[in-house]
Amino acid sequence: MSVIAAGLPDSRAESLQDAVRVILDREQGELPVLPEVAAQLMRLTADVDCDPAEIVPLIRRDQSLTTHLLRIANSVRYGTGVTVSSIQQAVARLGLLRLREIVVLIACRCRIFDVAGFEADVRRSFRNSLAAAAFSQEIARVRRLNVEEAFLAGLLHDVGRPILLQALNDRRRTCGLVSSDDDLRQASEDHRVALAARLITAWELSERVARVVGYQLEPQNAAAYVAQAAVLRLALDLSDKALAPQGTITPADFSDELVSLLVLYPEHVDRIISKQGEIVDWVDSTL
Repeated sequence: MSVIAAGLPDSRAESLQDAVRVILDREQGELPVLPEVAAQLMRLTADVDCDPAEIVPLIRRDQSLTTHLLRIANSVRYGTGVTVSSIQQAVARLGLLRLREIVVLIACRCRIFDVAGFEADVRRSFRNSLAAAAFSQEIARVRRLNVEEAFLAGLLHDVGRPILLQALNDRRRTCGLVSSDDDLRQASEDHRVALAARLITAWELSERVARVVGYQLEPQNAAAYVAQAAVLRLALDLSDKALAPQGTITPADFSDELVSLLVLYPEHVDRIISKQGEIVDWVDSTL
């Protein structure tokens, strides 16, 4: 991933505050671009009546996308026990909605979650994002909410972190920014949510998903999107617990506030908890 924001003159050192301001500025800061083939696929598959015959040759144009798609199609979350060996089979098995999920997942993995010098940070972020996407989908399913949007919100909730890490790291080389790695980590934590929402809008995925991601820390204030934001918040809590060493989710990990916002019953909680092993296995097989 490379994010080069418009810079201050090289002749003076740049403060961290100035660097963040420039990166977040809509006119000056640049965002990662959705790869051409991925962007075309998202536009094409947005139409439920699209012809699958148009999808297969488009995917074949991108060898990296093809390789990743086949691997994920055979993963524990999408596989059926029969190995998929061709793009035609993958498209037929996955369907349009799951294909869209995977295309965005691959674009994030290859274009965003790859920051030299911060490999451990972005790997941890991507792992949490995968788990959040899967848990969001399971929670949305029991609440009969849009599962594709829930998946995207979970997957993209933290993309602002690696984008900021990359942009700030670039500015240390090009704009005289003098800040430690820990300073960059803290700035990325402080501003990641706003930048994630911007990327979702820039990629034209869903304005609703962008709003939900923007309220991930305060779902009770999300107004018309309170249920969707609560789904994401609960998914983040469950992901943290499930991915922790020896982590095991229990009903006590479902906060009373979120259970109330989502109107979750004990049978819903049990169904979500039952998915944790499958989700963790899928996350580890996808990394």
